[in-house]
Amino acid sequence: MQTAGNGNPADAGAPPPTTESAGSYFAQHFTFDALNADVKDAITRANLAPVSFNQIVMHTRDQVITEGQAQPATYSSIVTLENAGHGLVRSLQIVQDNGANVATQLGLTYRGYFSFLTQSVSARADKVPPVQGPRKILKFDTGTSAHAAFVYLYGDPGKDAFPDPGQFLCDSGKTYNAAQLSPAIEGQAQEMNCRAIDSNGMETEKVTFAYLEKYGVAVTLRVHNDQRTIDTNILDFNVR
Repeated sequence: MQTAGNGNPADAGAPPPTTESAGSYFAQHFTFDALNADVKDAITRANLAPVSFNQIVMHTRDQVITEGQAQPATYSSIVTLENAGHGLVRSLQIVQDNGANVATQLGLTYRGYFSFLTQSVSARADKVPPVQGPRKILKFDTGTSAHAAFVYLYGDPGKDAFPDPGQFLCDSGKTYNAAQLSPAIEGQAQEMNCRAIDSNGMETEKVTFAYLEKYGVAVTLRVHNDQRTIDTNILDFNVR
């Protein structure tokens, strides 16, 4: 999930993290303490249980179909998920094209699907963009069955929040054996079909997740918007 946000600087304007430094950068900036006071208060009041794992590392193949381009592009990613406490999960995705880094995507989510902090840094960037995230949580459903809603106030970095909220709305789908995604994944997977809606009430993106019940975290399988569709296949899955 991607949200416009609070403009947390998190070294904004500094050179982007390298492959070697990305891990320490995201461990420092994508934490419960990095959230603003209103968001931390909402999480604290929800009294969320932590996820059951310390770290998950996946390799994925991502097919990207871009509007106006005849052929899809294929990338590979190294995805690291870490227990950040309070039900939060840090995510670090290093996207590669034929072994060369293309982008680094960092996030802090509730169990992989509701996003609290995001940052995407192109390998060609000469400075780090600001971290994005909600300013205030208005509704925060923590279940994965039936319907779940995340409603929040947000705004452009350095500006006041928009008067109307953004929404991330999820509906559960089928349950299936998680080994269908990768033989190493144990337990069941719950399909989650989600929609991002901006402050103008416009649907901006659709996301399909697989919520891995044994690990208590969702992994992204498809992202679709007006510009592109990204389909992700999990090549391997390691719990550490």
